[in-house]
Amino acid sequence: MQDKVWYEWSIQPVDNTNGDVQENYFEDRLIDYRDKEDLQNAITKRRDESDIHLELILIRLFGNESEGVKGRELAIVDQAFNVIDGEAIAIPNQWQLPSHFECGNPIPLRFHKELAAAIKRVM
Repeated sequence: MQDKVWYEWSIQPVDNTNGDVQENYFEDRLIDYRDKEDLQNAITKRRDESDIHLELILIRLFGNESEGVKGRELAIVDQAFNVIDGEAIAIPNQWQLPSHFECGNPIPLRFHKELAAAIKRVM
């Protein structure tokens, strides 16, 4: 059976003390997240007095029906930045996906556009 690739978004609660990931919340599209405040907090990685913060991740999965998921790659939404004189300078109130997943596969343009639309909708 031929392998296929599919994608999903995840809002994952992360423990601020030890970095452990709690239960993830998965959706195929960002517009499907009903809690706009959670989506906003995941995009910005806002930290408050609680013991966890939220992160927004795009996951690239590959596999097939008979063998299931054979592998996955992650891309974490993070603060946008400019490089000035070799130093990364954060751009306030702007967030982005990296250009590639952690293992080197490029992130399709549609996900950059989907994130931009979600940021406009919830910010």
